[in-house]
Amino acid sequence: MRVKDVYLLALHEPYVSPQHPVPINATIVHALTLLHPAVPQPDGGRIYRCLTEFPGRTSGCLVPLSTLTFELDGGRLWSQVGDWETTVDAVVGLARSQGCDAMPLGLPQLTALLVGSGPNTVHELYHPDGSRSQAGPDDRQQHLDELTGHIRQFVAEGPFWPGEPLVSPPAEPRAMPYLPYSGR
Repeated sequence: MRVKDVYLLALHEPYVSPQHPVPINATIVHALTLLHPAVPQPDGGRIYRCLTEFPGRTSGCLVPLSTLTFELDGGRLWSQVGDWETTVDAVVGLARSQGCDAMPLGLPQLTALLVGSGPNTVHELYHPDGSRSQAGPDDRQQHLDELTGHIRQFVAEGPFWPGEPLVSPPAEPRAMPYLPYSGR
């Protein structure tokens, strides 16, 4: 069963845009954007299925690409799903050309670090004054909750347009290869 209204957060190489005061290093799109013909298929369709079929997903959720990597055995199962790098590049290109609705973001360094890492990762942070602190899963979730709030504000004015036309997601494999990373 597919969950509606799932959003993908992809970190990518920063680019400069005259519409934004800081370089854009992340983009949020509706999962349906992965079914756009400008996105490599069937890879985009299989990533769409991972976003919308993973057990426990809820409507309106934001899923970072790093979470998908975690759910695909720390990235070991990406080869069974598709080429995420080429797919993300195509999605970002589509968003930049206004072929779909997107939220281009200039995430601060700490936010990018946290959402770009797996959901269980703890980071040791070193500060200029010589002190240290840690940032981990709770901090990551706090940033994701804030970004989800921005999505809710956006969709209050109308739904995310995924672009058109869209293709159907691939029927095979019957079940996507989920195996959350165990650290082995």
